[in-house]
Amino acid sequence: GLAAPRATPALLVCRRACAPLCAEPLPATERPAVAPPSCQPVAAPHPATIAPEELQKECDVRHTRGSGPGGQHRNKVSTAVVLTHRPTQVSASASEERSQARNAANALQRLRLRLALDMRTDPPPTAPSGLWRRRAKGGKMSVSDTHADLPALLAEALDWVWAIGDVKGASAALGVSSSQLVRLLAKEAAALERVNRLRASKGLG
Repeated sequence: GLAAPRATPALLVCRRACAPLCAEPLPATERPAVAPPSCQPVAAPHPATIAPEELQKECDVRHTRGSGPGGQHRNKVSTAVVLTHRPTQVSASASEERSQARNAANALQRLRLRLALDMRTDPPPTAPSGLWRRRAKGGKMSVSDTHADLPALLAEALDWVWAIGDVKGASAALGVSSSQLVRLLAKEAAALERVNRLRASKGLG
């Protein structure tokens, strides 16, 4: 099973959420009828792993008027940004800032995260990327929740979990511990939820 992360309050929540990742397979007759999370194949390189400025070139951009807090200024000018990735039709938006430029940056980061969650590289990777090796020096993954590298690392981690079908096997292939891989997945709640659903669909708890 997975090694227990250090018991900070946030990781205690993560540990409870990750409990299905540690379970042994159920007998076939006891396996629940759980559908695996949906995802779409995409050719390498995964769009979440390419340079953000290159990804931007593959997107249609739409500007709309923002709503919510921010004063009348946001309602008079089109500060909200909607990005649609043309090859996959995955979209993301941002409207919380008064600056159109900051909304564009936020929308691009959200788009990269959505692509990391929704798209799986086909055929799957055969070796860790250079970015992964740089970030996982000494077997410890280090990246902040808001860093521009996070979507690419999540996409790679999910590609490996999907290809191998198991967190323990994926972590071994990536050269990190299972707990380090779970910590990374926990930085985006939807990523961890998808892995739990995949495990459940395989009768792993």
